[in-house]
Amino acid sequence: MIYILIALGVFLLDSGVKNYIEQNFRPGEKRDILKGKITIKKEYNSGFCMNLMDDNREFVKKASAVIFGFVALLFILMLPRKRNCLRKLALALCVGGAASNLRDRLRNEKVLDYFSFNIKPIKHIVFNMADLFIMIGSLIMFASALFSHGKPAETAVQDEIAGILE
Repeated sequence: MIYILIALGVFLLDSGVKNYIEQNFRPGEKRDILKGKITIKKEYNSGFCMNLMDDNREFVKKASAVIFGFVALLFILMLPRKRNCLRKLALALCVGGAASNLRDRLRNEKVLDYFSFNIKPIKHIVFNMADLFIMIGSLIMFASALFSHGKPAETAVQDEIAGILE
């Protein structure tokens, strides 16, 4: 139950911030916070990461829905299993973030992004919290698979998926 609440919390948090940004910022408007370390600004993304394939919104929407469906199914199948707490947490973060972004895509055909880190190599990339939760969840899943029972990561992931599908 806790993992469902985490996924729901991620979804609601990102959706709430998006709603605030939508209502209180003009497109392109910038505000620095945390002594200039983070910039808040309102931008839209019609494609995948960094507007990749933004000219093919219908494909992006369908691909996002399929990927979300797969990850959500893995999450649902893993929930009743004992142990695997890190993987359940990882999937909860990914599902909550992906659900928020998918909702944007289905409603508006674009995702609202609203902050960037003022670090030279990534300063131009604008994210939303859902993106961060998906990245963190993916890193947790990767680390969990990498260090799973001393098995190589590829074997650990294959064993995990096979265990879920049994």
